[in-house]
Amino acid sequence: MKKTANFERCALGITHKLFPTHIRQLSGRKSMEFLDQRLSGPKREWHVPTKGLLRVLLLMLLMLYSMGCQSTLSIPEEAVLEKVEKTYNVTPGGRLTLLSEFGAVEIQTAEQDEVAIVVTKASKYRLLKAAEKMIADFELGFEHEGSDVRIEGAFKRGRKHWQKKLSRLNVHFLVRVPHRYNIDVETSGGSVSVADLEGDVRAKTSGGTLHFGNITGSVSGRTSGGSIELASCDSAVELKTSGGHIKAVDVGGDVQAETSGGNLHFSAIAGAIHGKTSGGNIQVEHCEGEADVHTSGGNIKLQRVNGSVKARTSGGSIHAAMFVQPQSECNLRTSGGNITVALIPDIAVAVEAETSGGRVATDFAVESTVQGKVPKNKVKGNINGGGPLLKLRTSGGNIHLQRTTD
Repeated sequence: MKKTANFERCALGITHKLFPTHIRQLSGRKSMEFLDQRLSGPKREWHVPTKGLLRVLLLMLLMLYSMGCQSTLSIPEEAVLEKVEKTYNVTPGGRLTLLSEFGAVEIQTAEQDEVAIVVTKASKYRLLKAAEKMIADFELGFEHEGSDVRIEGAFKRGRKHWQKKLSRLNVHFLVRVPHRYNIDVETSGGSVSVADLEGDVRAKTSGGTLHFGNITGSVSGRTSGGSIELASCDSAVELKTSGGHIKAVDVGGDVQAETSGGNLHFSAIAGAIHGKTSGGNIQVEHCEGEADVHTSGGNIKLQRVNGSVKARTSGGSIHAAMFVQPQSECNLRTSGGNITVALIPDIAVAVEAETSGGRVATDFAVESTVQGKVPKNKVKGNINGGGPLLKLRTSGGNIHLQRTTD
């Protein structure tokens, strides 16, 4: 019984180490009863093991404790384990280049003629040793030359070494630059946001969203896994994503946008629009130039397009409003929906409208160029004397040419 009592005291001491938050307020036989309930269930009684089994259990507990004291020190989730701060004096008009294998990037502007950098590394690991090991492997590099600043972030062992554990790492770059500054950012694992600034902006990420504020300069944004949003830009814009929506508003130049898995939304575009999506709707609100849009899986809505229109969809309807006289051919085609076109009363076009699965209706007098009886599914002729060709085709719906006074 003496040896058994010694074993119980030994086991109790070790379990205090292994279960500190549960055992701390218990003592003596109550602790043993609590441990018995944790391991064997509340209805079982405590059985004293044999001499051989006692030795095995004690050895196992000692091994667990020796391992645990090195690795079970826990940390709060998202604890910031490392913070790096740098500040460089620059003159406006310089360039920030940020290349990182991982991390979210946030670009802000300030009145000071300096680039202020704050990089935080946090971990979702519950074990301190594992978190520190991963964070220590992610190295940072900084360069300053004249008005330009360069930041690099890379894993010493390579990104592939940590590929399965990247969800447990959080790296955030916060960079404040002068209001007039150029930005070139590329990260392989995080979102990118750029505040209002004057300068050219290029941003690329393999795993996050892109958000641009009011940019005075050109914008180029690419992401493989998120949406893109642009508040405004006075120059040309190029946006591409493989997995999200794209929204561009108040653009002073041409817009090129492409997504494989989302909607396209454009508003107040002074130049031309070239948009393509494989899995969403397209909406254009006021475009001064031409609109060339294509979707394989959604509807198209065009409002106040002042240039020529080319719209194609394989899985939806098309609605277009044309409030100015077109100067070149317009072509609207769908394989799975209706086509509705609203035209000003004095528009002068040559219309060719045909459907394989519905009817063609028009509010305009059409001077038909079709010989003989005109079928209900086809209209071909001139409106107001004719002009540029307006070609409408659908395989699965109706076509309607509406007159508008707006």
